[in-house]
Amino acid sequence: MKIKMMMKNDDRIMPHVDGAMLLPYERLIFRVRPHWLIVAVPEALLTVLMCLVGSYLPAVLPNAMPVVSLLPVLFGAASIFMMIVIFLDWIFTSYYLTNLRLIKVRGIIGRRAANIGLNKVQDVTYRFGIWGRIFGFGNIEIESAGTYGKIVFKFLPKPRQHWEEIERAILAYQGII
Repeated sequence: MKIKMMMKNDDRIMPHVDGAMLLPYERLIFRVRPHWLIVAVPEALLTVLMCLVGSYLPAVLPNAMPVVSLLPVLFGAASIFMMIVIFLDWIFTSYYLTNLRLIKVRGIIGRRAANIGLNKVQDVTYRFGIWGRIFGFGNIEIESAGTYGKIVFKFLPKPRQHWEEIERAILAYQGII
């Protein structure tokens, strides 16, 4: 977790979490990124496809065309580029829960951050399918009041555990617990 400290004019230390500045008296409860399978499955499929194309494409196409020998190399380079983009997207996607708000930060080159204050949250639901149940990942949807909209934490590992932490943080913010 990258947390940098910055000094403000009033000498309070403000932690910086991946581009999302925390407010005074805000503390981080959890930071999580999407489940590792979101990277592993597409990268494994691309590797298998790269091997198949590299092995069988030259045999299928006639050798008379000069471009045929370059196709496996071009396809391999494009696949490696896609694998790097998939990995970097996973690395640069983070979900945060603090004692004041929920934050979603995403983006490789340009960063996008969305947040919802815990006082604006109306509904928090989690869901997962059969693969999510087997491998332990799912989505958490946070709906808010007014025009704030909805934030979805996609492919979150242990969604029920994180859902419970979000619910506890909301109740603690409201002073119920």
